[in-house]
Amino acid sequence: MRYLKCSSCGRQLPAAQMFSYDDAPVCEPCGDRMVVEARAKGYKPDVRHMLDATICSRCKTDNGETDFRLIGGSPFCPRCGAALYAYPFPTWLKASFAALLLLLAFALWHDAPYFAAGRHLVAGRRDMARKDYRAAAVHYAMVLPVKPTDQEVVLLGAKASLMTGDVASAQQFLQLREKYEAGALFTEVNRLWNRALHAFAKADSAGKLAKANRTVEANRLMAEAAREYPESSPLVVGALLVKGGDAFERKDYDLFLSTSREALALMPDQPRLIAGVASALACKYALTGDATLRVQAESLLAVAGTIAQRSAEEKASYDEYAERIRHRLTSRTIIDQAEYNRRFRP
Repeated sequence: MRYLKCSSCGRQLPAAQMFSYDDAPVCEPCGDRMVVEARAKGYKPDVRHMLDATICSRCKTDNGETDFRLIGGSPFCPRCGAALYAYPFPTWLKASFAALLLLLAFALWHDAPYFAAGRHLVAGRRDMARKDYRAAAVHYAMVLPVKPTDQEVVLLGAKASLMTGDVASAQQFLQLREKYEAGALFTEVNRLWNRALHAFAKADSAGKLAKANRTVEANRLMAEAAREYPESSPLVVGALLVKGGDAFERKDYDLFLSTSREALALMPDQPRLIAGVASALACKYALTGDATLRVQAESLLAVAGTIAQRSAEEKASYDEYAERIRHRLTSRTIIDQAEYNRRFRP
């Protein structure tokens, strides 16, 4: 234990019972008196309790004249100091921590789609900035399931879809908001949307004209629709098919073949388009008898048949037109679907 002498009365007391008055040691009675006198003079002294670092603040062990180690500003003997670091957490704290971990795990699981959407949103914005709309559309398609409502996100997702010809996905984005604030991005997307709708309206009219055997008008309207919205592969393919159908009716089988190949290049995984090239090759074989053309047509039919197995609808469609093309290859007779049905499908 360390002893100090009072700077006022001269009494010697244990340091733990002394006070520091403006850095001078004083006993408690002297300190109280000096504080009262200082306040009467309008002075506020610095008064603190003296610390005796030779006595453990927990177990009160006296270490003579040697100071204990200070931990958090208080002296502790080695045993009490070690106990501080090995102090066990109370049960309620452990239970609370476990509950918090469970809540965190649940929150992470529940919000995982939003974290993933956030990553795709960043990637989509980056692709939009470099005008890679096809890559951006893939990322925004992963954002769509979380149903974003931010105007910029919705409009960028719609723009990416429209720039790749995917009007259905663009509509899904645009339906996420009821109102839009005016701005450059809104104006641009609105213009794209109206252009796409106008083009598809023309394509619909062209389809009706084609069914009415008004081929020339249908061909003109479909070509206009494709030019108006060239981002849509289905529209461009539709225009090529109408043009090829007109060429078939006029017996221009070279044009029929070239348009069929252009359409297939745009949508190479469509069995109907693969068979369209086979149909044109079969027409040329029927006229020339060139066996190479027949082999090519049969090879393409086999490819189309394999792909058509992915759905019952595609398989049924394939079975219908493959039968007609094979008849053309075996008989070397060129007839259209209506005549084939009249002859062989009463």
